[in-house]
Amino acid sequence: MINVLADQYLYNISAYLPPKVNVSLYDPAEGLPDLSNADGLLVRTVNPINAETIPDIPDCLSFIGTGSSGTDHVDQPYLRANNIAFADAAGCNALSVAEYVAVGLLLWAEQTESELQQLKVGIAGKGYAGTEVNKLLTSLGLTTTCYDPPKEEREASFRSASKEQLLASDILTFHTPLTTSGPYPTYHWLDEEVLADYSFQLVINAARGGVVDEQALLEASKNGTVNHFMLDVWEDEPYIRKRSAANAFLRTPHIAGYSVQAKEKASKFVADALLNHFGLERASGPARPDPKIITNSADHYNSLSDLLTVLHPIRTYQQKLARIINEHWDDRGPRFNTLRATYPLRQEFNNIQLPQSYTDRFPVLEKLGFHLVG
Repeated sequence: MINVLADQYLYNISAYLPPKVNVSLYDPAEGLPDLSNADGLLVRTVNPINAETIPDIPDCLSFIGTGSSGTDHVDQPYLRANNIAFADAAGCNALSVAEYVAVGLLLWAEQTESELQQLKVGIAGKGYAGTEVNKLLTSLGLTTTCYDPPKEEREASFRSASKEQLLASDILTFHTPLTTSGPYPTYHWLDEEVLADYSFQLVINAARGGVVDEQALLEASKNGTVNHFMLDVWEDEPYIRKRSAANAFLRTPHIAGYSVQAKEKASKFVADALLNHFGLERASGPARPDPKIITNSADHYNSLSDLLTVLHPIRTYQQKLARIINEHWDDRGPRFNTLRATYPLRQEFNNIQLPQSYTDRFPVLEKLGFHLVG
């Protein structure tokens, strides 16, 4: 029997672990639990893992996993120095992020009366999420430019656009890790210097807060070199900045990658890595969720935006975040994290059934990947 401590918000995590694993769930809002008897620890991004949060690593602890694709909250050299195996859930939420970006773009285009097919989208970062974003936007008929020099160095088959080619785009969307060192640091990649020389109709950050310099973005928005911006991630997260939120076209609480399917993958990825580490057999996991079925007539909706906000809770998240900002500012950090952790997860589009008649009115739905019936 091994003892594992797991963040209570890791989706169905106990179902992915066999009886030989004794799982104890903890509340991340209270910080990391006592690790003195833990063989493994499973966390999310809200709990940093470093020499300050775990100054004394117990001898029994040999594995730490994070149910997230990003790992900037984990000091991996520190873990390696202490012989702690580490695993993440890279790629688990890539499709969910792509759907978030696509919905955001469609809402923005309808509200601003922009023709997306006439605009070029620059994608910074072509890892799991950037690849899915590129695939989905291309299916929508958009022209994309993908920038990822580190990937070009790793993969002989990939050719990155130049920085100048990326910055010639009308729209920028970020899907990079947050790094501060190495040949291609991403911290404040979009900064005052870049924004002094280039202008954009829309900037989207669904990667990590800090990849975009929010103060520089606000100044660019003020002087008109950036028309609009969408933020799902924030520099001082969870203590978001009021001016950044107030001026964003869309503002959401770091949920671009939040879907039932993404959370299932995250839990399975880290659970499987833990079981491999300890040489244990995998569990069967939970039953697959039933598809979400939409039966209303397409005429029930006034516009594509009206329908999209039923199919994706992006506007609901924005409203709930606005309430935190307007009514609970001093307590915004804990409330931000609670909103992320407790709001019901959405279904990805391929798990939503729509009547075929919907595409007669909104042809873009089929390209977004919805399951059409009838």
